[in-house]
Amino acid sequence: MINRYSLCFQPDDATIEIVRQMKLQLADHIGWYNSKNSLAHMTISKFQTDSIGVNKIAQLVRQQCSTFTPTQVLFNDYGQYPNGAFFLAVDKEDQVTLKEYAKKVMSKVSLPDVYKSNEPHMSIARKLEPIKLQQALVFFEKPAISFMCDKVALRQFNPERRQYDIIDIFPFLGMPSNEAEQLSLF
Repeated sequence: MINRYSLCFQPDDATIEIVRQMKLQLADHIGWYNSKNSLAHMTISKFQTDSIGVNKIAQLVRQQCSTFTPTQVLFNDYGQYPNGAFFLAVDKEDQVTLKEYAKKVMSKVSLPDVYKSNEPHMSIARKLEPIKLQQALVFFEKPAISFMCDKVALRQFNPERRQYDIIDIFPFLGMPSNEAEQLSLF
């Protein structure tokens, strides 16, 4: 059976609670919106596969994540996308490490029709109408939220709840990589 999955950088419990409170405050201000009930996360990718495929991917991603070193992530601004997304934006310097980690994780996921996120961010709302998006952009004060990013989560879509459930966690252990790296002469 084919299921929908996602890989994401998973924040700590304190950050999840901060974002949950922000989502509730925004809902009180503008009304219900998409992603209101979604657990805070930073999507790396979304894909579909069967149980054999997801188990192989999990094994490869676990091995890759074990070579990552935990890294501090700062959200210091808000952003928007034309599709009505409103999100916490990652500091430009912190984006470099997250993009590199995401690239390495995605090198292990070789499936057709994989969605890859190109810019690390934490969604607060999706599919907002333009007026509600403008209200969201001015509702909150400038953020200063940080956490130690130390894991990637594998999530499976739950059609009954219409949300993703975490089914596995891949910690960053800072272990040496077994992969041969290309050496440069200069």
